[in-house]
Amino acid sequence: MSALAAKSAASGVCFRRGVARTALPMPVQKRVVRVRAEPESSTSSSEDVAQKLQAQATEALKFVQGKWDSTDNSEKPAALAIILGVVVAQIAIGATIDAVDRIPVINKGLQLIGVAVTALFFYRYFTDPSERESVKKSVDAFVKSVTGEK
Repeated sequence: MSALAAKSAASGVCFRRGVARTALPMPVQKRVVRVRAEPESSTSSSEDVAQKLQAQATEALKFVQGKWDSTDNSEKPAALAIILGVVVAQIAIGATIDAVDRIPVINKGLQLIGVAVTALFFYRYFTDPSERESVKKSVDAFVKSVTGEK
C-alpha cells in the first residue's frame, strides 16, 4: 500500500483523480424484527366468527323474507321504489359531501364552524352546574330509552 493510500485511509480523506474528497461514513443498518402474537387456536376463533356471521346473515334474510311475504302485493312496487329512492339519495348525498369536502376553503371553514359550535356547547352546558345536571338527566333518559330500562 502506498503512503498516500495509508494516509487517506487513516484520515478519512479519499484521493481520486487528484481531488481530495472526504469519505462519507457508512450508514449503520438497524435490524428490525417484527413479531405478531396470535393465539394458538386462531383458526377455531376465525371459524367461530364466520359461523356467527353466517347465523346473523341467515336470521336477517329470514326477517326480510318474512316482512316481504307479509306485504300486500299492491304495496310491493311502492316498497321497491322507496328502497331504490333511498339508495339513490345516499349516493347523491355522498357525492355532494365529497364534492364540497374537496373545496379547500369550504372544507376548512366547515371544520372551524364545527370546532366553534362544539366549544360553545361545552361552554354553555358544562360551566353552569344546573345546566350540567339537566344534560346529565337528559343523557340518562336517552340511555334508558335506548336500552329499554324504566
